[in-house]
Amino acid sequence: MQYRRISADCHLDMIWLPPDLFTSEAPRALKEKMPFVADQPDGTKRWVTNDGVDFGMAGGVGAVGSAYVPGKQLRVDKMHEAGLYDDFTKKGHRRPGDPHLRVKELDRDGVDAEVIYGILAACGKMEDREAANEMLRIYNNFMNNFCSYYPDREIGLACLPYSDIDAAAAEVHRVAKLGMKGVELSCSWHMTPMWHPMWDPLWEAINEVQLPLHFHTFPATDPKLRASLTGNTLRAMTYSGLCRFQMTLATILTDLMGAAVFERFPNIRMVLGESGIGWIPYVLDRMDFEFQGSDYPHPDGVWPESKKYIDEQFSHLPADVTYKMTCENAGKFYGLIN
Repeated sequence: MQYRRISADCHLDMIWLPPDLFTSEAPRALKEKMPFVADQPDGTKRWVTNDGVDFGMAGGVGAVGSAYVPGKQLRVDKMHEAGLYDDFTKKGHRRPGDPHLRVKELDRDGVDAEVIYGILAACGKMEDREAANEMLRIYNNFMNNFCSYYPDREIGLACLPYSDIDAAAAEVHRVAKLGMKGVELSCSWHMTPMWHPMWDPLWEAINEVQLPLHFHTFPATDPKLRASLTGNTLRAMTYSGLCRFQMTLATILTDLMGAAVFERFPNIRMVLGESGIGWIPYVLDRMDFEFQGSDYPHPDGVWPESKKYIDEQFSHLPADVTYKMTCENAGKFYGLIN
């Protein structure tokens, strides 16, 4: 396949998954602890657990599955105009969660291939470690099958547990045998810093299988604290979080560099998704790759107008530089381009 444009930051959030995915695949002992879709009195459907965890509205907006409010956000209005939400509510079509419908979304956006981040933020709400690990195992199997239909266009990342290092290392080896092309590790508000040696078994596993390791931006405030805030306090938190959420990945980068992870495990290749680069000017001269991504189907992305935004934002750059950022770098990194 000839690649012209590759989106290195897209998503398949839990709100777009098959409603019985986890309950149908979990072993009997864990079925009652798995997330599922429940009908609500207002006619909507929400992802929940029997323990009271709420993951958001099925087919909703963004990763959190909020309700669509016309005029609130331009990019959300664009996705609504493209029928993304109505196709779910009126026809039951999970366009981001159906591989055959999803490639049509790529075609519509002028994108040849994409890298798909997963459900780690949702899984972080699970307090039962065993259930959380099983949830990720099921998702990874689903994603592996999801990408099998269009393997030259879909690169799904396997999600790793962050609260169970041994389980994470074992999952690295398992998904590598399945043929998955990358792994994603969550960032949490309560996790042990990654300069700690407890993480070494995981780095060793990733180093051995040589799958790219991915981190994605994450909210700067604990969701439990966020849920307790109202009024001006909530506005202040939101402002602060929006200003610094990309900089939270500086913690990950400096932790790994401080622990000499890249020197001790030289086969590890790392991606910081949706991170920006303005906060790391002192290491820019050591960065080999920069990727562009549409962020589909998140509301702060540019789908279905990737070409328009690329043409506008990169118009001042030479064509070969634009091609590297919007296609070649990601294509070579994930083995799509030799």
